[in-house]
This record gives sequence, C-alpha cells and structure tokens, in this order.
Amino acid sequence: MAQDPAQRWNRTEGVLVVPGTQPDAVAARLEAERVVARLEWYPATPHLLSLTLLADADGRVAVTPPSRGGVTVGIRISELVESLAREFSGDVTIGPASFNALPADVALPSVASEAPEGSRTVVVSPLSAYMVPLQATLLERPLAVTSLPALDRRIVMYSGEGNQLGAFGWDKESLPALVLTVDARDIAVRAVTTGESEDDAVFSWGMTSQYVWGGVAEPGPALRALVDEMLTDSTDVSLVAAAVPGADAEAVAEAFSTPGIDGLVALIDALGLPDWVASVLTGRLAPAEAPGAVVHEPRGLSNAVGRSVGLMLQDPEAPGSAFWQTYIRVVTERPWLMRAGVALEAGIGGALIGTAVHRRDRTGVAHRGLLATGVVLLVDAVAEASLASWTRHRELRRRADQEMALVAEELGA
Repeated sequence: MAQDPAQRWNRTEGVLVVPGTQPDAVAARLEAERVVARLEWYPATPHLLSLTLLADADGRVAVTPPSRGGVTVGIRISELVESLAREFSGDVTIGPASFNALPADVALPSVASEAPEGSRTVVVSPLSAYMVPLQATLLERPLAVTSLPALDRRIVMYSGEGNQLGAFGWDKESLPALVLTVDARDIAVRAVTTGESEDDAVFSWGMTSQYVWGGVAEPGPALRALVDEMLTDSTDVSLVAAAVPGADAEAVAEAFSTPGIDGLVALIDALGLPDWVASVLTGRLAPAEAPGAVVHEPRGLSNAVGRSVGLMLQDPEAPGSAFWQTYIRVVTERPWLMRAGVALEAGIGGALIGTAVHRRDRTGVAHRGLLATGVVLLVDAVAEASLASWTRHRELRRRADQEMALVAEELGA
C-alpha cells in the first residue's frame, strides 16, 4: 500500500555540524528512525553535512512504515533535530528547528573561505564587455574576457586567489550568469538567476550525495518517484541550461550524472561553449591564452573608466560609435579640416566679441548676447582643438602599435 495521495509533503533542508562523526553514522541513525532523506558533504569536510528531508504542514517528518510501502508521518522535526544533536554532540538545524549540543571546548576543523591558489573560474554572462575593466579594478584582480557573438555572451576568466566575480553583487544586465569553477577541493557549476544566493542553482561533481531510504532495503517505485520529485535537484538542470541560449537540457542532465572532470567537459559541450573553455578550467590553457581574450588589469578607477569608454566607442553597435569613428578618421587623416573648422569658429567668436566691444564704445552699453555667444564660441574652439589633438595622437599611437605587432609577428614567423 502506498502513501495517502492526499498527503502533502514539503521539501525541508538543514545543516549538521558534527565534529568527529562520519556521514555513514548519521545515515545509520536516520535509517534507525526510518527517515527518508538525502545527505550531502564534501570529502574534505565530512563533519559538515547538508540534509534534505520531507515534512508535512505540521512539521512531522516523512518515514517509511514497517509493514507497507510508501511513506507516512513520523516524529516531529524538532524531536529529530534534538535527537541528532545529542547523539553526535553537534549543532543541528533543520527547517525552523535547531539544537546545539556542541561541547564548549570543541575545536571545529578549519574550512577555507577563500578560493584556493590553484582555482580556475570561467563565468558565462551577457554582461557588457565595457564593464570588465571596471570589474577588474573593483575585484583587484586581472580579468580575461572574450566574446561569443553567436550566443550573445561574454566569457570572463580568472585564476588563483582573490575576490570572485559577483562578490559585490550582480547587476541585472549581467544575468543570468553561469559560474564554472575547478579547484583542488571541488568541481562545480552555479547558475545565478536573480542575484539572490538562495535562488542560485548549484551542482558539484566533488560533493558526495547519499540517499537514505528509511528502513527499506530496496525502495519501490512509489518511494523512488516521491524522492525523485521532492529530494533531487531537478531545477538545477533547467536553470543551468537556461543560462546559455541553445543549451541542450537533456545533455546537461547527462553531464551531471557523469563523474568528475569528464562531467564538466560534457557540460561544456552540452552548453555549446568552445572546447578551449575546458582547457582553461583544467589548467592546460591560461585565461590570457584563450582565443580572442583581452586581459584587463586593475590599474585604478580613472584608468578603468577610460578603457571602458574606449571599448564602448570602438563598438560599432554602441550608440554614437559610428559618429565617433568618423570623427577619429577626420582628425587623423584630414587634420586640416578640423583646423579650418576650429579657426572659423574662433574667428566668428572673436568677431562677435569685437562687435560687442565696439558697440559698447559707441553707445556705452555692451550687447550681452553678442558677448556671451562670442565667448562660448571661443571656449568651444579651444576645447575642440584640444580634443582633436589628443584624439589624433592617441589614434596614431594605436596604429603604430598595431604595425609594430604585425612586424613582430612576421619576424617571429
């Protein structure tokens, strides 16, 4: 006999801090209580366990009955929490209930909070490439970025210790973002959908997961169906796949079931990302060596703003970019046109000022309109001459750098 179809269960999550205890011991204790649950932990920190179980609206845990299939209501969450905490001398929180039975003199194993030195991260996001120089300055670390026009996505890459992209929040234009990370402890992917961490979809190939089927040695179809529906992270697949246009959701699910680095490689293929992304994450290719990558160093806020504006103006799809490119060509290739225009503007301004002064000498009253217009034209002419000179010198230097790079490439070949 299966569980009552009218019974409604809620997925309830918790955390166990149980120093000196192995996950198998916790699983055995849950089996003794006939609790249906899922345990997850990292091999490096088996004393920190994530627990997911089912509970009804009254806070009673789903358990397997001894004489029939399915699940039924069991002890209350608060009773289970206190029982586990006292059994393992730990700190246990499940849903709204918590109980701390940690000894006063207990020393908890240290857990590294920052990214390990050998960590490698690839972020796939619709963020604008113009924002990357600012992000590099904000995070105080070099960022390599390349674009995937076919997917309308940017790939931002970095390695080693330091602040992570999104550490200070995500702006709406950067979402959804997909964060792939490989380090000595873990291989993981995180889909950031809203900027709120509780809405993230996270999957880890390094995390160990164990299901506890209550007191049932071999779960039946009804129990398996309930666990698949309520305890597995089915939304992880859909959210990860939705973060990249054109991703194959079924292939993403298969990648999640493939262990280790092979699963990560399969995920990259399922998302339609270039093969070199896997090389960056596995350390075979440095972020700066990725095809088309541009590296932005943290060189101060003013420098970052200048680079961001420069990138925006060089983008042919950016508003005003076509005008700016035309302006650059004119001041660089036909500087005499700009000089003539500036001279004409300055001449008109000077003439207006002269007329205003002459009228004042003749009538004793200065014409403020003529005087103000003349001053504005003169100031604008000076500013225009300065901008044209600065733009021309910068463009000539850029072209010279390009030519030197081509010569160096030819000599190297």
